[in-house]
Amino acid sequence: MKNYLGLIIAVEEYNDSKKISKVKFANNDAKQFRESLINLGCEKSNLELLDGTKTTKTTIENKIKKLSRTAKSYDTIVLYYAGHGFFVDGVNKISCVDTELDSLETSTISITSIISELEKSDSTRIIVFLDCCHSGIEFSEVERSPISDFSTDDLKYIYRDAEHLIVFASCKSDEKSQADMEHNHGVWSYYLIQALQGNAKDVYTENLLFSDQLQKYLKHHTAKRVKFITPEKKNQTPVKFGKETDEKFIVADLTKLFETRKIETRAKGFKFKEAVFSYSEEDYVRKLPGFKDGNKAPKKIDDYHENWIQKIARELIREELDEVTVLLRKILKLKLKDFQETIIEDGYGQLSTVYFDYIIGVTQSQTSAEEYVLTRSIENFKYSDTIVSDKFNEVFEKEFNMLTLRMEKDIDIEELINHIEGIDNPDLIDVDYSTSDLSKCTVEISGFEGSIHFEIDEIQIVVNKNTSPKTLVESFQNVYKELGSTGCLKLTE
Repeated sequence: MKNYLGLIIAVEEYNDSKKISKVKFANNDAKQFRESLINLGCEKSNLELLDGTKTTKTTIENKIKKLSRTAKSYDTIVLYYAGHGFFVDGVNKISCVDTELDSLETSTISITSIISELEKSDSTRIIVFLDCCHSGIEFSEVERSPISDFSTDDLKYIYRDAEHLIVFASCKSDEKSQADMEHNHGVWSYYLIQALQGNAKDVYTENLLFSDQLQKYLKHHTAKRVKFITPEKKNQTPVKFGKETDEKFIVADLTKLFETRKIETRAKGFKFKEAVFSYSEEDYVRKLPGFKDGNKAPKKIDDYHENWIQKIARELIREELDEVTVLLRKILKLKLKDFQETIIEDGYGQLSTVYFDYIIGVTQSQTSAEEYVLTRSIENFKYSDTIVSDKFNEVFEKEFNMLTLRMEKDIDIEELINHIEGIDNPDLIDVDYSTSDLSKCTVEISGFEGSIHFEIDEIQIVVNKNTSPKTLVESFQNVYKELGSTGCLKLTE
């Protein structure tokens, strides 16, 4: 998909707005179409989006000429258009932002002229998508022959030299292309985008989207949907026309998309025994509310001073638990019956609810005798849905930077290390460990702002700034997806 060159045009509003109506959702159609191709592996810089005031007749014609001149023999040209179409003096035309209803012949562009221009290119693989009225012109068809089923690699090989100039049009010449108010798309474009996003059932052959299956899908679903949403039960019949050296060709390769989706699905269903969200911070002992005039900050790190620190921290713990209680009652609407137990001891506090436990711990710093460490955590979730609840995350919006997952199965740390070192690409994924203790390691992944720590029975995700529990879970899912893309996924299940 990297050799796809595209021009994507949306003409939603017109200068002659008093006479030419707005095309509902044209901009959204074009943007989503482009995004779908990018997600399939097309280079963003190779897919130019032309919308708004840029869609003048001169600009569109110049951009099409440039696309034709730029394309190499190995490139696939993709042209997408969403806007008004007109039938003028027996000619099918697309409109431009500066189209004038009183001079359609000179202010529009004929579809045949567009196709003729693209045919001048060195590319022999050209796909045009037209979502507009009067778009269904017809070419003569060539002889075709069916093929049997092959694997993805076989199919790619067989069709590597297939030549085609094919136009997928949203309707016949005498029909109108309908908008779908519920989906915020043109009806036909909506189903085209669904197909490119991998959401069209039973139309893919070994992850490949072929022209004949795409047309069959678009024709069936568009006609059915238009009948449903129009009171007059209107007809809209998508058509496919052009030149093909084979009965069908590959419109899109969705292999990467489907593989990524599998990994994401497995990440969401990742099995672990327990999830703990936590955050630790250090501060001076003299700032504790229990530190009184005449007290002296500790000079030694020992059990005696830690016990004293924990004792004077009780007031801080009580205040924090009270603050959390207020938020839980206000935002989560918890009642008295939803609070099970509150414990306040020297250096420890626990607020238990029917959904989870909120825990605070205070200890002496192990690096500075004059400082204490305050740790907040949420654990013992009774319902997994709580973690992604909007209200729950509103309460703890920016409180945690660490997610610890305690695993159901042990992780083979040595195998994980060997696999990552076998990839031999530190810029992509790297691992740090000590040969004297192979029960743990730290993994760094390109683009992830944080660290991932593995131990035999747990995975710990640490991000660089405090965030919500839901965001931490999403960070883990992204890490899991990246591990899956490098082949490490089976080692962490």
